[in-house]
Amino acid sequence: MTSPLHPLFGQALAASGFKRWEKNLLLVVALPDGSPGTIPAEATDILGTRPVETMTSVLSVEGVRHLRRLLDTLGPVERSPKGTQTRK
Repeated sequence: MTSPLHPLFGQALAASGFKRWEKNLLLVVALPDGSPGTIPAEATDILGTRPVETMTSVLSVEGVRHLRRLLDTLGPVERSPKGTQTRK
């Protein structure tokens, strides 16, 4: 994997072929635990090109939920007439 945003970044995986899903080209691989999987071909250097970097979040869904719980403990946001925000 050559995309730093992918959880398998830096790992070499055994590939057995390609498949298409909708308009995406996927690489069929053996995952580190031995199970089969697919990864976007553009997230690798298999085609001899550098991976396409897109704007994505590096937080998992659980990470976002945890962040939300932390913000909720701070209390509601109060808005002043000048447009600034403060926590109560």
